[in-house]
Amino acid sequence: MAHRTLALPAPDQGWILRTDGSEIARGDDPGSLVGNRGDVLVGLPASAVSTFVVDLPPVEEALHESMIHAQVEKRGLAGKPGSFFDYERLPRGDGGETFAVRVVTDPPESLIVPSAAGYTTSAALREATAAAAPGAVMLWREFGRLVLAVFVEGSPAHVQVLSGRPEIEEAAAKEINLLLLGLRGEAVFVNHPPRELIFAEADARDADETAMAAFGEALSLPLRVLPGTAVARVGEGRERLLPAAVVRSRRKRRAAVRRAALLVAGLILYAVAGAWVWKDAQVTKREIASLEHRIAIIEPDVERVQLAEQRWQALEPAFDKNLFPVVQLSRITAALPGSGVVIREYRTAGRTIRVEGQARDVQLANRLLEDLQSAEGFERYDWSMPNPKVEKNNTATFVIEGKPKNASADS
Repeated sequence: MAHRTLALPAPDQGWILRTDGSEIARGDDPGSLVGNRGDVLVGLPASAVSTFVVDLPPVEEALHESMIHAQVEKRGLAGKPGSFFDYERLPRGDGGETFAVRVVTDPPESLIVPSAAGYTTSAALREATAAAAPGAVMLWREFGRLVLAVFVEGSPAHVQVLSGRPEIEEAAAKEINLLLLGLRGEAVFVNHPPRELIFAEADARDADETAMAAFGEALSLPLRVLPGTAVARVGEGRERLLPAAVVRSRRKRRAAVRRAALLVAGLILYAVAGAWVWKDAQVTKREIASLEHRIAIIEPDVERVQLAEQRWQALEPAFDKNLFPVVQLSRITAALPGSGVVIREYRTAGRTIRVEGQARDVQLANRLLEDLQSAEGFERYDWSMPNPKVEKNNTATFVIEGKPKNASADS
């Protein structure tokens, strides 16, 4: 969902609230700007976000998050309880997948806005046309510091706060050149090399023509100055960038609304039921007495029927050959592929079947699951398998469980 009102770090200090690209307010922190508004998208400052590129081998999509989390831990960015990360797929590399990863470690309380419509990074809220230009590199100011972002097809793949002086001068250009030189080892930047440095006119207002000329001459890339602020008019939040405190606040608000709705519905139903009971009180009393009498008569028989059914279900495996463990194991063995799958453990509990084993790869484990689902004699079972665990040697350890299709009804 696109949001038109954005809260962004100011070039000098504090925060700016923008609607449709125009500044409407300033404040010391996003909380004072947003207040109780629920339509504001907060852009996390570059100083609070670590951005880097991760290359993954071809694997199941379900494994991407865990593998990226391992890379976050490897960089020492996952140690604090309040840490969270987001990732975005970049154009596919040779023989694998490439992701831009953004990590927020222990965000300060000043960034927590419980009523915010969403969160993203300030780099993701740059002017869309400029960011989507081939080989775009954008430079802007945040909190009195220069921030550099390298974009790949509109997505910020590398973001860094410059360590030097915040002035537009030759020294800043040399630092930028060194940063871009260090990115040449990344495959994604080899395929999508930086081609142009884009700088907003509003961020260059303190630089004179001489300084700008020296800055442009020292750069290893062509320089393009955009009019205005180069901030996007609209932006979209990233669900994984929501701070835990904001997620909890949203849950509380939803729960409060749900409780209020249930309370109103309950009051309405209570009023309707009360009127009906008041009108037909005598008839209702007689019907209740009659029903209680009938229940008292029938209840012992119902209990006996239920007890008999439970006993029969317990004895059923002893009479139905399809439930014999040996027969079931034989059918499971028949469903195995020709090679590549080993059954480590077969277990039955009542009418439930559990198979643990190891496959040459995830595909073979999924194939065994499909074969069991279509195997003759197992029509009465629902088969399920959690995501197999990929071992260091690329084999897959799996657990397949079969339950009778009417198990939920029986229970």
